[in-house]
Amino acid sequence: MYDYSLLPNRIILCVDLRSFYASVSCIKKGLDPRYTKLAVVGDVNRSGSIVLAVTPPLKALGIKKMARLYEIPKRPDIIIVNPIMHTYMKCSTFITSLALQYVAPEDFHQYSIDEFFMDMTASIHLFASNPLEFALKLKREIYERTRIESTIGIGPNLLLSKVAMDIEAKKSKDGIAHWTYDDIPEKLWSIRPLSKFWGISYKTEMKLNRKGIHTIGELAQYPLKYLKQSFGVIGEELVRP
Repeated sequence: MYDYSLLPNRIILCVDLRSFYASVSCIKKGLDPRYTKLAVVGDVNRSGSIVLAVTPPLKALGIKKMARLYEIPKRPDIIIVNPIMHTYMKCSTFITSLALQYVAPEDFHQYSIDEFFMDMTASIHLFASNPLEFALKLKREIYERTRIESTIGIGPNLLLSKVAMDIEAKKSKDGIAHWTYDDIPEKLWSIRPLSKFWGISYKTEMKLNRKGIHTIGELAQYPLKYLKQSFGVIGEELVRP
C-alpha cells in the first residue's frame, strides 16, 4: 500500500519525563516518586480543583490526571500539593541542557515541558553503537542527574517515535520501544481506540467510528478521497504514515 523507502528514515527519539510535575514535587520534598503517593492539583483549597499530575503509586489506586481533588481518598499516606511551576520549568530546562550535549539545537524540538524530540541521525555514532544503547544511556543520565524517570520511543520519523513511546515504551520493562516502518502492520495498525493515536481526538474518533473505522489499520486502508470529503485537509493527514 505504501512505499516506505520513499519516506524519511532517520533516528528520532521521543523522550517523555514520567509523571513530571508529581515527580519533581516529590523530589523537592526529599521523597522518591516511585514509592510516594502524591498528587499535584490546581488549588489544594478547592475540592473541585483538577488533578494535574500523580505519581505512579497513586495512579495505581485509580487516581488519574484530570480527576478532581474530592475524588482523592483522605489518607495520611497521600500527599496533595499545589504546582510549583518555576521549579518545573527549571528542571525541564536542565534536562534540555543534558539532551543538547548530544544534538545540535536544530535537531532538538521541545514538544512540551515534559516531552521532547531528538534527531540523532547525524550524531548518534559519536555516543553509541545503536539507538537502543543511546536511549539507555540518556535515560540513565537523566535519572542520575535529576531522579526523574523517563520513557523513550525511537522511530524513523517524529510520528513513529511518538507513537512507539505512547503505545509501547510506557508499558515496557526498560521504558524504551524502537519501531521501524516494518513494524507498522503489526504494531501501528492494531491500535484502538483511535483516540490513543497521537493527533486523533475523541471527537474525530467518533466520526471515524460512524464510518466503520475502528483501528489505525482500517483508517490506513480507507479510500483517501472519502476521508478528504469528510475531513478536508485533515483527512489526508490522518492516513499519512
